[in-house]
Amino acid sequence: MEDRTARLESTVAELRQSVLSLERRLGALESRGEAATAGAGAAGQVPARDAPAKNPYDPIALLSLVGRLFLVLAGGFFLRAMTDSHVLAPPVGLSVGFAYAMVWLFFADRAGGRRQVPSAIFHALAAAMIAYPLLVEAATRFKVLGGVASALAVAGLTAAMLVVAWHRRLRVVGWITVIAAISTSAALLVQTGAVAPFACFLIALGVATMWFGYSLDWWGLRWPAALAADVAVVGVTMRVLAPEQHDTPEVAILLQFLLLGAYVGSIAIRTLIRGRNVVPFEVAQTAAALVVGFGGALYLTEVTGIVPAALGLVSLVFGAASYAVAVVFLDRRKDKGANVYYYTTLALVYVLAGFTLVVGQRWVGVVFAALAALAAALWSRFGRSFMLVHAAAYLLAAGIVSGTLGYCLRTIAASTEGPWILPSAAMVVVLVAGALSVGFAAARRNEKGDEVASGLRLVIILVFFAASSACVTGFIAPLVGGLPDGSVATGVLATVTTVVLSLATLLVAWIGRQPRFRECSWLVYPLLVAIGIKMAGQDFKHSRPATLFIAMALFGAALIIAPRLRRVAGKGVKQAGT
Repeated sequence: MEDRTARLESTVAELRQSVLSLERRLGALESRGEAATAGAGAAGQVPARDAPAKNPYDPIALLSLVGRLFLVLAGGFFLRAMTDSHVLAPPVGLSVGFAYAMVWLFFADRAGGRRQVPSAIFHALAAAMIAYPLLVEAATRFKVLGGVASALAVAGLTAAMLVVAWHRRLRVVGWITVIAAISTSAALLVQTGAVAPFACFLIALGVATMWFGYSLDWWGLRWPAALAADVAVVGVTMRVLAPEQHDTPEVAILLQFLLLGAYVGSIAIRTLIRGRNVVPFEVAQTAAALVVGFGGALYLTEVTGIVPAALGLVSLVFGAASYAVAVVFLDRRKDKGANVYYYTTLALVYVLAGFTLVVGQRWVGVVFAALAALAAALWSRFGRSFMLVHAAAYLLAAGIVSGTLGYCLRTIAASTEGPWILPSAAMVVVLVAGALSVGFAAARRNEKGDEVASGLRLVIILVFFAASSACVTGFIAPLVGGLPDGSVATGVLATVTTVVLSLATLLVAWIGRQPRFRECSWLVYPLLVAIGIKMAGQDFKHSRPATLFIAMALFGAALIIAPRLRRVAGKGVKQAGT
């Protein structure tokens, strides 16, 4: 029994020693783990799951940041007070205040590098609230900076803040910068009158924010910046037209083309080099830049009497380049259809503006008519949708600038004041080009989804109808109703226009029987209604019984025959569809 008890006590003692040894080893391991954890924490390598979660909307933290912002602003007002009390000379006080703001911009950059985003935002806000008002007072109250110098100062400050926003990926800082820069520019250009320098700055700001959207997907910044640039260029244009003429027309035209070139050039780099599709902002801003740039330039040339042929030649070169890019490069990429329409539309505007500036007013309608026939012929050959769009646009422009549409309206209104003016050669060219365009536009059809093309054909038909009515009436009216003083009798003119319109309606209804000219049949009933209204307002009032008899007879025949021809045209279209 004693031996067994002794062995048991010996075994228990050994187990006790083993447990004590395990406890010592476990303690050593725990102490090593704590030391390693402490070292990693000192090096900033504590795992994210062990770090305590921070609430970005903690009211205590936010109030602390707001309090710090007020302390920073208090320092700025202290410098302002020292400058006002002449303790510091204005140049010195302004320089110290600007340096003080740059210190807090540096702190914003450093906080952004540490990913302390709220702190970085409040530091940048403090810098903006000190520096931008400081520049306004430097230019307006203390007269330290002139108009150009203040624009350069605002540009430099804005560039510095945007660099911080881009470098640290601080979108809110970008918004603070854009809003502050636009507001400061608006205040300074009104106070100093230096609109052109600030317009240049706002154009640069708009392009910079557009590239921020390309690289960082900060798409919101570019909208207010683009709007500010457009408004600034419009302001320069209006200053040219003011009685005092604060700016010269050359400066305004330069800024207009700078706006257009900066935006279109950036879009071209993105779409051509990067191979991206245009986005809604690019389309909207290009349209705005075309209105402000080209529209403003054309308006200035008309009002001021300047004939910038060089400007028109540059426009034509850009138009040809845009057509080449669209047709040769982009049209081969089936996934870049939006880019094709973008560049062809841009080319259309360039060409219209360019020929308007280069070619004399007498012949520009002839050029547009020839381009319309060419575009329609290309449509019949290749079937690209934009070609039909351009055919309709060029023909409509030709009808307007040549006076064809206006002449047609005057004949329909029976305006006989002064000597009768015969249709010009340009109007006859528009008539011929309209006939060719109608034929070419109807040569190619797509029965499914052809609504847009049908609408464009209808525009071409209407211009051709107006041109033919104007030319026929213009040549016949003085032959049958000419007076000794060179004018035309009002009653005879009313009858002639009714006869011409009635015959034209019958011709349109007859042509519309063919399925490829089905848009002609759409005009039958509107024309009959218009002729009836015209007769009630003119023929019964001015025409004599003999001439009224002719007009009523032909109009009655048109009322009987034209609907029957249209019914036949409708049956033909249905049979072609089946």
